[in-house]
Amino acid sequence: MSGQALLTVNGLCVEAVGRHQTTSLLHDVELSLEPGRMRGLMGETGSGKSMTAKSIVGLLPQGIRSTAGSIRFEGSELVGLSEAAWRPLHGSRIAMVFQNPRTALYPMATVHTQMANVIGAHLKLSRREVAERILEYLKLTGITDPARVANSYPHELSGGMAQRVVIATALILKPSLLIADEPTTGLDATVQRQILDLLRRLQQELNIAVLMITHDLGIVAHFCDDVTVMREGRVVEAGTTASVLLEPADPYTRSLIDASRLSNLRGQGPA
Repeated sequence: MSGQALLTVNGLCVEAVGRHQTTSLLHDVELSLEPGRMRGLMGETGSGKSMTAKSIVGLLPQGIRSTAGSIRFEGSELVGLSEAAWRPLHGSRIAMVFQNPRTALYPMATVHTQMANVIGAHLKLSRREVAERILEYLKLTGITDPARVANSYPHELSGGMAQRVVIATALILKPSLLIADEPTTGLDATVQRQILDLLRRLQQELNIAVLMITHDLGIVAHFCDDVTVMREGRVVEAGTTASVLLEPADPYTRSLIDASRLSNLRGQGPA
């Protein structure tokens, strides 16, 4: 790896503040991501990977706060930004693809209307330019009939098609960072592979940075350049995917690799 980091997280600490007690959720998290690379952020449920992503995009739930550390993106500090300061960054510079496309799309508006609203919040384009860009980005995600999809409501789309729409919407303002939070949850195996192949292709074609949040070691192995492994709110290992998977330094990482190998063997069944 070489070059300057697009995103750098240093010493990030996050806690949940309750009425009677405070609970630490993230402990001194360190993470970096360079332009044009895909980093897997992996760990089991509750490891802190999604909380790290929410911290990066300034979407921590109520009652949860950053207490220490720094998140620098394109040279600017993100920790402590006001809602007004975040507004021009969301979608335009940092975009996010969530687990469930059904919850990411508003059920009462067409795809065209929702994508047009995203464009209109940041750019001043004519109606014709907006329509052209929407069709361009739907087509970019492999949708062969973009006009029909643009005029459709979310409930008229399959899960895989809805996720393609979400990805197109996330990329339509040409962000430099895309965060994908378990983007294939709930999709069947064939569609999962299609969506992951799509994200990898777009990441390379558009030269954007992608933070792929996943619990699946196979996704990291096949699609990510780098990986950060988390456990109980802490980073236990980080490096290039090849170095971490071939020579894991932490026992927890080795246990994940062993468990993945065992799962693969069971899936193959008897010869």
